[in-house]
Amino acid sequence: MNCAACGSNLKLRNRYRASRPLGKGGFGATFLAADEGLPGFPSCVVKQLRPNTQSASVLKMARELFEREAFTLGKIGSHPQIPRLLDYFEEDGSFYLVQEFVDGETLKQEFERRGAFNEIEIRKILAEIFPALGFMHENGVIHRDIKPANIMRRKQDGQLVLIDFGAVSSQVNKPTADDDPSGLLTNFAIGTPGFAPPEQMAMRPVYSSDLYATAMSCLYLMTGRSPKDLPHDPYTGEINWKSQVKLSDRLRVVFEKLLQQSVAQRFRSAEEALRALESGGIPEEPPKATTPAANYAPPSAPSSVTVRPATQIPNSRIQSQKHGNGLDNSGMLTSGNTRTGSRIGTGELKGGRRVIVEYNQGKRNFANQDYTKAAFGSATLTGIVMSRSKLVEADFCHSDLTGASFQGANLSQAKLNSANLREAKMQRAILIKCDLGSASMILADLREANLQSAYMSKADLSGANLSGANLKGAYLSQANLNGTNLCGADLKGAKISEDQLAQAKTNWGTIRPDGSKRLF
Repeated sequence: MNCAACGSNLKLRNRYRASRPLGKGGFGATFLAADEGLPGFPSCVVKQLRPNTQSASVLKMARELFEREAFTLGKIGSHPQIPRLLDYFEEDGSFYLVQEFVDGETLKQEFERRGAFNEIEIRKILAEIFPALGFMHENGVIHRDIKPANIMRRKQDGQLVLIDFGAVSSQVNKPTADDDPSGLLTNFAIGTPGFAPPEQMAMRPVYSSDLYATAMSCLYLMTGRSPKDLPHDPYTGEINWKSQVKLSDRLRVVFEKLLQQSVAQRFRSAEEALRALESGGIPEEPPKATTPAANYAPPSAPSSVTVRPATQIPNSRIQSQKHGNGLDNSGMLTSGNTRTGSRIGTGELKGGRRVIVEYNQGKRNFANQDYTKAAFGSATLTGIVMSRSKLVEADFCHSDLTGASFQGANLSQAKLNSANLREAKMQRAILIKCDLGSASMILADLREANLQSAYMSKADLSGANLSGANLKGAYLSQANLNGTNLCGADLKGAKISEDQLAQAKTNWGTIRPDGSKRLF
């Protein structure tokens, strides 16, 4: 059976049976196929690179482009937001890549179906895309074609996935007009006009080029207008986007830096952009140095926050807090009706006590600080940001940490038993020997977290993302792993049953308790 359009055999390599086209361009086509070499004939995506020329130099470059994309996908495809490369081969003068099929709809399709996105939704998109871009950039890869049509929302778990890596760049020489008179490969290599920044259109992409394109994609999702249709300054070439969208001051600061025409004025990395997003676009305070007289020097309060001794707190505030987290009439820190600390007195607040007081006064960002052995007992700290903070042996037992951010934080041997960590962001956090017994971690993001020897008995991890996590020796007995993403996780020596694993999502990269791997 052959394709009516190009004459190609619809069963490739005597294995991949094409079913329907997904896209077509000057370089070839993409189509959905069934892998008849595996039980159940699972779906996959086959990308065909077929230059419309017999020029030896163009065919040579096409082969190099094909091999480059295959090499790149093989290197970065272990990330849960990047489709895995399953196979690649050359057949009848065409080149083929076989990738994991991602079932869902692109953000462009989602916009066309439901309309403009609001600021909260845009924040979530940026918070999901930046870590994936950071992973790519750490591996020396620039996507070069970020746009709404190349960001897929996976139906299975709602997670955003980057697709179409045909324009990826990893410091490979670009074809010249003489080598490629048709312009096909040159056009294909520079990305999409409007979304791509000036340096990329000039064939000099950098890592922040992907950040610029991500911001442009968000402008499209908020306005429905292509970047080419947005007004621009005729003298500087800058897009006049501020008149087109209504953003809070904090998010506007982030967008201003993402969309700078000058590379030198943009964020230098996806991680830096993510930090700015988490801190509201305001630079974070640097960590304070430790002193010999104490375990740490507590961070000084920003000028907008005044920390009063207990004797100076107005009676109205005491009354409003005595049934919640804060101070009771005796000057004791409380959580509900339970006292959790000693009398504050008139001295400087430290550690967990200080965080609770400042949190109740409106502060949310406590990133890059040292709270070693701090006690937070049963505090309500929803949405708190403690990214990259040192929280070794900190006590969060029974605390409400819904939506909290602990990205990159060191929580070794911390006590989080019975804590509410629903939707918490804990990517790359260090949780070695941490007590998470009976904790609620529903939909928590623990990608690449280090949970070695962590105690997680009876924890609720349903829908949580632990892809690439280190779970060596972790105790997961009776934990709820319904829908938990364990793709690429290392479970060697972990206490976990086969029934639990059957409820979770695993893949060929998952290392099982006995140290083995299974394809299916």
